[in-house]
Amino acid sequence: MVERADLFHLPFYKKEAFTGSDRGLRFWIGKTEGNEETVLRAIVWPEPFALKHTPDEQKVSKDFAFSEEGLDGAYEWIMSEGRSALNL
Repeated sequence: MVERADLFHLPFYKKEAFTGSDRGLRFWIGKTEGNEETVLRAIVWPEPFALKHTPDEQKVSKDFAFSEEGLDGAYEWIMSEGRSALNL
């Protein structure tokens, strides 16, 4: 099971994205440009394929503030609402 401590600290996401999986769920967390600001985007999709090989209709995403609190929120969303959205 993925724990919040398994995610990197915010400076990592300025340069890289983080991908992982947990019991049938795959996820991506990375920096993206929102309408007027930089945000953290979390994307979830069902296993077994990588993000770019999964049809868009199987992906669910949500944006969060680019902050440690936003990263906390992304983790919580992935593990609860993201998992529920995929019926996992």
